[in-house]
Amino acid sequence: MNKKIISLTKVLLKNSFQRYNENNKKTSKIGKILLYAVLVVYLIGIFGFLSYGLITTLQQVQQEAMFIGVFLLGLALLTIIQSIISVTNVFYFSKDLEYILPLPLKPNEILISKLNVILVTEYVMELLFAVAPITAYGILTSAGVMFYIISLLVLIIFPIIPILIATFIIMIIMSFSKGVKNKDRFRLIAPLLGIILALVLSFSLSGTSEITDEELINAITQANSMVEMISDKLPIIKPAINAIVNSDFIEFLKLLGITAIIYIAFILIGNKLYFRGAVGNLSSGSKKGKNITTKDIRNSSVGKSYVAKEFKMLFKNPIFFVQCVLPSVLMPVVFLGIFIVSISSNNSQESIKQFQNVIGSFIETPIGLAIVLSITEFLTSMLYIAPTAISRDGQNAIFMKYIPVSYYKQLIYKGIPSVVFGTITSIIVIGFVYVIAAPSVLFLLTVLILNLVLLILQTILMELVDLKKPKLEWSTEYAVVKQNLNLLWPFVLNLLEIGIIFIVTIPLSFANYLIIALVILVLHIIITYFVNKYVYKNQDKLFDKIN
Repeated sequence: MNKKIISLTKVLLKNSFQRYNENNKKTSKIGKILLYAVLVVYLIGIFGFLSYGLITTLQQVQQEAMFIGVFLLGLALLTIIQSIISVTNVFYFSKDLEYILPLPLKPNEILISKLNVILVTEYVMELLFAVAPITAYGILTSAGVMFYIISLLVLIIFPIIPILIATFIIMIIMSFSKGVKNKDRFRLIAPLLGIILALVLSFSLSGTSEITDEELINAITQANSMVEMISDKLPIIKPAINAIVNSDFIEFLKLLGITAIIYIAFILIGNKLYFRGAVGNLSSGSKKGKNITTKDIRNSSVGKSYVAKEFKMLFKNPIFFVQCVLPSVLMPVVFLGIFIVSISSNNSQESIKQFQNVIGSFIETPIGLAIVLSITEFLTSMLYIAPTAISRDGQNAIFMKYIPVSYYKQLIYKGIPSVVFGTITSIIVIGFVYVIAAPSVLFLLTVLILNLVLLILQTILMELVDLKKPKLEWSTEYAVVKQNLNLLWPFVLNLLEIGIIFIVTIPLSFANYLIIALVILVLHIIITYFVNKYVYKNQDKLFDKIN
């Protein structure tokens, strides 16, 4: 890697990871470091706990190796989806393009530098999501030192191919941007198309190889047979699974060789493909404003108009929609689609049926309720509508002080989109739970009501966070999300919520799940009441920083 690539990578990383930093005091920096450290430790602890439970359950049927297959399969899909969103922003929507393209840099130097930025972000994700599960597996299976060495090497190499797949898909889509008139709409559609194509590609790779019933029964009774089934779904991760499960250095070298070949081929193809879309995306091409006539003016209530304005801001601005809405809503859809495709696969129906029986046996229990609520809480922590409710307005937020609507009501109106999209996420999760375990309607309604109450509290608290430290001065919409420290708080709050849910649930795990639901419901209604009362009484003071 030459000096230009290293230098450009450093500049791009600094631009991507810089945070909102009004105050440069040493105490402020220490506070941020402590906040990051606590968040990382808490996240690793949560995923370690969940991994421990799953691995010990699989050990009871001598299928613990299935964990590595499921883990890597999920990590690959998560990397592809997250990379599609990141690639769209880093490669095409970032403002640095207009400064970088005229520089005396070779196409491959720019391309590799931007790939490095995406890869670093994925390594951060791996730190949070991958270290604890792999460590838990190694401890519970009494793995040797070689296991940890091979696992570390695999995790370093593993994200590269999913990133290249995501980047290639977006490059193909964005290569058509030059001929598109409404570029804002195209920027919104591009990542959605990319994710759809990625899923289609994943499903097309999951060929349903024919095996006889006798072979299927024999395979299921053999230890680690499920790993082979999962490996066949995505041949691209088979060497990674074999390398980790068997601590096989030869399999790692195979993975490294495949990655190197695909990487070189990608750079050769991407040199021309990337710049066609990047140059085309620089021109504006957006539609001109429409002349407003009396026919376009309609009478409507203040609340309805205000809420409609908030929804339009999210839907018409592609960066806001992709960054604030899409991750939370899309993740459960992806996993639901994967599960449905798996059910239709001939060579996994028995495995899925066994999985459904295990889940169905405890879903309508306090622990089952806690797990479902925790999954939804985790997904809604990626919903960034409320923590950017004020910041998205930028310097135009001052209009909130001049319109004849109380601050309290404006906060309610701004919070409605967050509750709506969070409810959509909840409904998708409930649909996923129904497909897996087919619980009673009462259980599903209980989950929906609890999720709604949790969403309302989460929305109010996140709006308070944004009011305390709004990011009103920004040059691009991308900075509102990617350079905003406030977006750490949804993770902190929701992880605390998950902790509270299990603290309430575990001591009462012998009781009916409805009793647990009632305790959680009453507790959060009381908290919401006092928080809402605080906002109402201090609304004028809360808006002091908007000027």
